Amino acid sequence: MKLTQPDSATTLDRRMGFAILRFVLGINMLGRSLVRLPEINEFASGMADGFADTFLPGPFVYIFGFVVVLTELVIGVLLVLGWKTRWALLTMGILLASLTFGQLLQQSYGTVANILLYVIAVGFLLFNTRYDYFGIDRGFSVK
Repeated sequence: MKLTQPDSATTLDRRMGFAILRFVLGINMLGRSLVRLPEINEFASGMADGFADTFLPGPFVYIFGFVVVLTELVIGVLLVLGWKTRWALLTMGILLASLTFGQLLQQSYGTVANILLYVIAVGFLLFNTRYDYFGIDRGFSVK
C-alpha cells in the first residue's frame, strides 16, 4: 500500500481544526483564571480547606492554589495567541497531572474523568503540532 500526501484542502482543514481546539482550550484556561484572579485568596484558602483531610500540608496547598490560577492565566494567554504552543501544552499537561493527583486524594473520580478529557485534547494537540499554523509561532500564516 502506497502512502500519499494529504491534499492542500485536507492540510488546511487540519490546521483550522488545530487552531480551533488550541484557541478553545486557551479560552477555557484564560476564563478559569480570570474568574478566580479577583478572589485568589479565597480560592487558595478553599483549596487548602478541601485538602485538610489529606496528607498534603495546608500551607503547601494554599500556595499551590496561587500557582494554579497564575499558571492557568499564562497557559490561556499562550494558547489563545498560539505562542510557545508546545511549551504551553506541556505545562498544561503537567498542571493537569498534579490536579489529577489532588482529585484522587479527595476521591473525586468524576472530576478525574473530566480532567482526562482535557488531557486527551492536550495530547492530541501535542501529537499534531505540525498543523499549528494560525498563531504567533508561525507568524499567523494562512498557507
